[in-house]
Parts: sequence; C-alpha cells; structure tokens
Amino acid sequence: MCNKFIRFFGSIHNDWVNRVMTDFGLTDGYWVHDGLDQEEVFSPLLWRIFYDPLLCEVKRQKSICRYRLDSRFVANTGRTKFRAGLTSFLAAGAFVDDTIWIGSSQAATQHILNVASEFFRVNDILINNDKTVAILINCRVSSPHLLISGLPISIAKRGEPHQYLGIFLSTEGLSKPSLAKTHLDVWFFTNLVLRKAISDKQFSYLVSAVFHLIIAYRTQFSFVPISVCAKWDAMIHKGLKSKSGLLLDFLNDAIHHLSLYRLKSFEQVQAENKSTAVVCFANSVGILGHLFAHRSHDLQVLSWHPHHSLLFSSRINVSPLNNFLAGVVWIFLGCDLSLGGLVTNVFHFQKGIPMSIVLGEFTFYKCVSSLRRYGIVFVEQLRNQTGSVFE
Repeated sequence: MCNKFIRFFGSIHNDWVNRVMTDFGLTDGYWVHDGLDQEEVFSPLLWRIFYDPLLCEVKRQKSICRYRLDSRFVANTGRTKFRAGLTSFLAAGAFVDDTIWIGSSQAATQHILNVASEFFRVNDILINNDKTVAILINCRVSSPHLLISGLPISIAKRGEPHQYLGIFLSTEGLSKPSLAKTHLDVWFFTNLVLRKAISDKQFSYLVSAVFHLIIAYRTQFSFVPISVCAKWDAMIHKGLKSKSGLLLDFLNDAIHHLSLYRLKSFEQVQAENKSTAVVCFANSVGILGHLFAHRSHDLQVLSWHPHHSLLFSSRINVSPLNNFLAGVVWIFLGCDLSLGGLVTNVFHFQKGIPMSIVLGEFTFYKCVSSLRRYGIVFVEQLRNQTGSVFE
C-alpha cells in the first residue's frame, strides 16, 4: 500500500470522534481509541489488513494446523505403477470478522483455536461464544471438547444446520442443509407474497429480480435435482396464477414464454449460474481455483474416462446428487457446452484405445470400480512385456 494511501487512512482515523444515533437524537461525542466500524466503506479492507497476521500464522504452521486435501489415483502403465494426483492445504476462510477454521483432527483444530485465542487476547478482542459452533464431520472422538479464549465451544448436533454468511453447513456437509433451507425459503416466499396486495407483474418482478438471485447464491456450491426444481416452479406457478386470476390448470410453459411474463424456471436459472460459476472457479487463482481443480480431478477419476467430461460434454456414471461438477456435466450436455482448455486431463501419461469403447457403456459401468482399483484406462495398459493382452 502506497504512503499517500496510508496517510489518508491515518487522517481519517486519528483524532476520531463518534456520536451514536438514538430515538432521542445524537449522543454526546466521544474519542475513539481503537476498533473498526463494520458499516464503513473501507471496513472490509481494514479487516483484511488486521486479520492478515493471524491467517498467515495459521497458514505457516501447515504441519500442525492445516487440513490436507488429497485427490489421488493409481496409474498402471503396464510395467510399473505410480500414484498421481493433487494435494492442497486448507486452514481458514474469513470475510470481515466472520471466520471459519478447518482442522483435520481435534488436536489440530484446538491448536488453531489456541493461536487465534492468543491473537484475540493481544488485540483485546472479545469472542461471542454464543455464535461460535464446531461442526464435526467423520469424527471418531466419543466426547469432543474444544475451547476458544478459555471458553468451551458448543458442538453441533447431528444434522443441525448452521449458517455461515449465506450458506448452511451441518454434519452432513453443505448440499443437504442448503437445499433444505432453500426449499423452506421458496415455500415461505410464495405463501408470504400470496397474502400481499400486489399484481401479477409485481410478483413476477420479485421472483426474477430478487428471489432467483437469493436461490442462486444459496445453492452456488450445490446441484439442485431437476425434480426439486420442478417442485419449486410449481409453487411459483401457483402464486403467479393466483395473482393473475388464471386457472390452476393453465399451461405452465406459457408462463415462461417471452411474450408473457419472461419468467425463467429454476432449472434455467441453475443452468445459467452454474455455467458461469464453473468458468469463474476454473479461472480463479485462490482457494476456489484449488478446490475446483480437486473437484475436477476427482470427477474424472470417478467416471474413469480418458477424456474429461467437462472438456467434451460426454455422459458419465456419477450421480449429480452428490457431486457438484457431475451436475454441471449434465447441464453442459443439455446445452452442448464445454470448458475448452480450462480443465486439465488427469490421464495425460498415456494414450490408446479407451476401455469404455472396448467394453461398451453398460459393461464399462459395471467394471469401472475394478478398472479404477488396478489403474486401467486404456487397452494398451493390459499388455505385458511380450506384447500379448491378458485374458
């Protein structure tokens, strides 16, 4: 940061007097000695500067603190076997003062919390323990116990969702609580708007300009099944028909026509947002880029095709219900899209005739787990040193 900008910040925050707005007017002024206002324009930048030493210290202790994310597979070249894949380390995520810590074990997580507690103590920061919760996934400890600033942290119950910024997390991961919360939002929105004295055009505007954006944000890391999109559309159709005076058996497709309401379906909204999001993730150089690389790697290993499905928009045997990128592949297939050079092909070590072509689609899907176990992608990998093919 340049010296002029530093002096500019100093002139704003030195000799600073605050007054508080109340129902009875402004209070008397008082001198501000330290602290950051959360609603100030420069607050996100100042919070980032303030939190940077803590995040860097946790990141530096990768052997103790950081969660190791591995995406690996066994490659068999016929004569030798080797392991290939990606490795990344995650420790924390922060937006202003909303922080999420990631640990691979109770000891590692407690070490992170100890480092954070020391930082908070040095800077005279009080932590609201009521808003602090630990979410345990695949935990083998019978009675987990974590402390921050000497106070115990509440442990999330199994399946109980907790909000972090605009998403929801639970012991079941991200997708299930996010979809459950979004379903409640759709139900609440349609029932609330039905009680309001608004026109059908206003209803359509609220759905397109406001509600679709909320849904896209909540489900940005989850694939919404087509059947769930149809249920959400049915709720919107019912509300719009009620406001416009249309019969309930009025053709739903007509509501989405450009000459009528121009209302997009949830399936269309998801296709547009997921396609845009994947391109952004693939071009990201930060944590989103690393996570996308791991997801992309794992998707090709699960499908076990020699060419990545996001590059050629090919069918895969991976359910989109539990895999975000598998859902994106189904979207790309419907729109005839691909990511071009934004995805790295995992099986770059050898070329040949794919086993999927030799075995056929049905037999290949039945044998894919065995092929993955032995690292066989191409027919040429089955040849021994004499050149014959194993029976």
